[in-house]
Amino acid sequence: MLTTMNCDRRSLLALAAALLGCEAVHGPAAEELRPFAVGLEALDQNGGHVQGIAAAPDALYVSQQSRLVKLDWTGRVLKTCVAPVHTGDIFWCNGRLYAALARGGKGFIRIYDAELNLKREREVERGIDGIAVLDGVVYLGMGSKTQPSKNPHRVNILGRFDAETLEEIAPRAEFDYGYETKYGFQNITTDGKLLYGSFYAVVGAPQIVAFDRDLHVLATHRLPANQGLDVLPAAVAGEGRVMFIRGKTHLDGNKKIASCSFDFFPLDELEWK
Repeated sequence: MLTTMNCDRRSLLALAAALLGCEAVHGPAAEELRPFAVGLEALDQNGGHVQGIAAAPDALYVSQQSRLVKLDWTGRVLKTCVAPVHTGDIFWCNGRLYAALARGGKGFIRIYDAELNLKREREVERGIDGIAVLDGVVYLGMGSKTQPSKNPHRVNILGRFDAETLEEIAPRAEFDYGYETKYGFQNITTDGKLLYGSFYAVVGAPQIVAFDRDLHVLATHRLPANQGLDVLPAAVAGEGRVMFIRGKTHLDGNKKIASCSFDFFPLDELEWK
C-alpha cells in the first residue's frame, strides 16, 4: 500500500479538484456512477484501440488514433471530431484537453477546448505518448531512450513543459521503474499529489507505476490499464474517494474495434507493491 495515500482524503481531493479545474456542481451523483460501454456510435471502427481517456467533471473524453470523443457519464455521445494519426494519450486540466500526438517521427502537444476545438499546438522533435498536468507542469512521455520504442526496453524519456506556454522547463529525464516495456508511457495521470504511468509491460511485469513530482518510483501495480487510464475528479468520484477509471477495447471477429468499456477502481483498495 502506498503510505502517501494515507494522507487526509479531503485535503487531497480538494487539491486534485483545484488542479483539474473541477467544480462539484457539474458531476454525477456518486451513487449513479456505474461502469458503462460505448460502441460504433462513438468510435471509429478503423481507428484502432482506445489510446487515452480524460475525466472532466461533466464529461469523459476518449482518444483513438484518429478520433476524439466527448461522452457524458452514462456513455451518451456529446461530440466527436477527426484527429490526426497518431493521437495518443489525453488529459483534462483547467478547462483544457491536452493531447499527445505522434506523427512523422515528431511529437505535438495539442490543446483543445471543451468542445474539441484545437486552440494551440507545440512541436517537439521526437515521438510522444503519455501526457498529464500537475502543478502547472506537463509531464510528457517521449518514448524509449534507444529507438525504436517498439523493442523491449527499460528506459523511457520523460519531458517537462510549462502548461501555459508549452515551453520545455527541465532537462529530459531517464525513467526506469525496474521492468522492460514496449513502446513508451501509454498513459500518465495524477491524483493531484502523485503521478501514475501505464505501460505495455513484458509478460508478468506490473503495468502501472506510481511516482512523485521528482520522478522517484514509489510503487507498482499489475492492473492492466494501457488503453486509457485517469483519476476521477472529486466531483465524479464522490467525497472521500480517489478512483481510477480505465478504458478497455473490445474487438469484433475481424479484429476491428467493436466497443470500449469503462470501469472504476478505488486507488486505496489496490494492492500496491
